[in-house]
Amino acid sequence: MNVARVGWIAFALLLLLLAGTGCNRSKRASSESSAAPTPQAFHASVTAQAPDAFYDPPSDVPGKPGELLKSEPLKDVILPQELRGWRILYATTVDDSTPATAVATVFAPTDPPAGPRPVIAWEHATTGLLQKCMPSLVSLPTKGIPWCKRMAMAGWVVVATDYSFAEKGGPHPYLIGEGEARAALDSVRAARQMSELLLEKRVVIWGYSQGGHTALWSGIVAPRYAPDLEILGVAAIAPAANIKNILAMNVAADKRFGPYLALAYSRFYPDITFEQALRPEALDAARQIVDLCDFVPVEDAERIETLAATFDGPALATSSNNALQARLARNTPDSLIKAPVVIAQGLSDTVVTSSATDAYVEDRCSSGQRLEYWTFTGRDHLTIFQPGTPLEELLLSWTTARFANEPLASGCVHKSF
Repeated sequence: MNVARVGWIAFALLLLLLAGTGCNRSKRASSESSAAPTPQAFHASVTAQAPDAFYDPPSDVPGKPGELLKSEPLKDVILPQELRGWRILYATTVDDSTPATAVATVFAPTDPPAGPRPVIAWEHATTGLLQKCMPSLVSLPTKGIPWCKRMAMAGWVVVATDYSFAEKGGPHPYLIGEGEARAALDSVRAARQMSELLLEKRVVIWGYSQGGHTALWSGIVAPRYAPDLEILGVAAIAPAANIKNILAMNVAADKRFGPYLALAYSRFYPDITFEQALRPEALDAARQIVDLCDFVPVEDAERIETLAATFDGPALATSSNNALQARLARNTPDSLIKAPVVIAQGLSDTVVTSSATDAYVEDRCSSGQRLEYWTFTGRDHLTIFQPGTPLEELLLSWTTARFANEPLASGCVHKSF
């Protein structure tokens, strides 16, 4: 039995089971009705729609990043009773010379407190490379967003980017920190233009896995790119921080996610080509993997595992490709983050290993970064944010304190749970 293959398929299946665990008492959002859900609706399997005309970029993308292009209420999806939702299309950039558009999903309390609401910018884990794989298309759009009922009770608004696309059918800037961060920051700017909501400029950023990488980069990029936003905190859960080290420690992750990275880097970096970023024996499989989604449908995840098993060793040619090595190093979020930072890591994580995160944290602390590092015994890449785990109360309390402008201790603090 291929244990690694079984583990990755179980990972995808568990993601589906966890899709509704962050929020319960669901309802179906519809253009015609908001009636209470049936048990069948609550237990419906997670499905993904194909991108419709809403996702089509305008012929000329506006030159102002963060400009809201259109918005509409979510329809024919299942939402927690405590939340109402919209999808928005907005202008953004991948870098200073690459305009793009992005879709984000916005979740607000059904019965919010009076006054402007603070914002949680949620940055999601790897779901695939193409728009068809993004969370805004999923029948349970809050899937993978932990503790959204608690966030609604706190009166926070969640803005969840899909990340950006420079052209229809192209890859998003996967694990390209600047491009991911700009899409996330511009999603909040765009949401603040919605007529249905009144949002503060105060933002706390949460990100998980790929989104943890994005969160850290958002903290770095925000002061120069989005000075109109006030970033009060950055929380990175099991972050894909030092990508080169993570993939070197985890060949299974390299086989699975390396093709995504190769295509994205070849699209946005002139010194990277798809074929040369990959080992020859991985190339045929990689060409198929990049068109598959890593979350929904589950059949895609199974197909990725089958393809990854057709070659030995990593997919990426990192050891022999100096340009790729340099680009991976460049995308390590190793600049100063002015906002308070917390990094959460499960000690049983086999995707983003604790040793990789330990090394990243040690490097950042030695460089003078103020942060808290929380480690959790017995928690892996998924169970770290299940309902009722220690991280839930810790992160919600930490975020509440950031919105309350409570002071933090200086330096680096490591806490074990």
